[in-house]
Amino acid sequence: MYRQIARNKRFSILLIALFCVAVVGLGLFSSWVFEDWWPLVLLMLFCPLYVWWQLSHATEHAAKAAGWVAAGPDAEPRLHRIVETTAIRAGIPLPQVGVIEDAAPNAFAASLRPDKAVIGVTRGALDLLDDSELEAVIAHEVAHIINHDGRVTLTTFALVGSIAAVAMFLLGIGWALARATLSEFRMGLGVLMGLLGVGLMLLGGVFWLVAMVLGPVISAAVSRRREFLADASGVELTRFPDGLVRALEKLAAHPAGASTVTGEVRALFIHAGDGASWLERLLGTHPPVAERVERLRAMGSSF
Repeated sequence: MYRQIARNKRFSILLIALFCVAVVGLGLFSSWVFEDWWPLVLLMLFCPLYVWWQLSHATEHAAKAAGWVAAGPDAEPRLHRIVETTAIRAGIPLPQVGVIEDAAPNAFAASLRPDKAVIGVTRGALDLLDDSELEAVIAHEVAHIINHDGRVTLTTFALVGSIAAVAMFLLGIGWALARATLSEFRMGLGVLMGLLGVGLMLLGGVFWLVAMVLGPVISAAVSRRREFLADASGVELTRFPDGLVRALEKLAAHPAGASTVTGEVRALFIHAGDGASWLERLLGTHPPVAERVERLRAMGSSF
């Protein structure tokens, strides 16, 4: 476990370093396109501030993207009891507890630090799972918090969001310049402004492509192993592998599927679907449920 925590911290630093390299590279490319240094300077000033802001609000943004709504002990006594018991057993502060109003059974955890963690369970999971199965799911999510898995996922979430924000800014400014030129065609400066607008839109498209490709690739590269480790660590907390086995089988077999899971928050959930196409399976953030169940059943012989 301690090796995994250290590995996640190192990988988070590596992600930020790679992001800095990407920003410098895109800045140099932008400066080459416009034959001036202002794009590089602008990116070097804007990106660190925006990344800092994104990271400071990453847990909140991820919870909002997942549809998480805080639920007090009076509203959800069963859920609070299980989360509190599991947190005490794991030796971490009580996470913020919430519910996602979705019929698809699922659960997620988001945290940069264990003392600022959020756990959410869908309404479908609360209705579908019995106490031992729900406890196993919560233990899996608590294991992610203990192992600092959310640090990697939320860092990726923040960095990709920063690149996407730059892309949207460039696309918006470029479209405004191009539309103004097209609506009233003028020679000279007007044509130059139109060409500048087209150039900004093309550059924004490059940034958007980087953001849309970078996020899924990084998530897929690091998430699968973390899910196996969280399964194993969760079982260490409950000492009952069959609970998680039954829970995973129910999640995978439910007709609603994993409808809650979308976009960058996919890696934060316990179940993201096995994927219908080869590309979805290749970029999947989770191992197939059948493989996870097989490993858990093998663990059962040691308890």
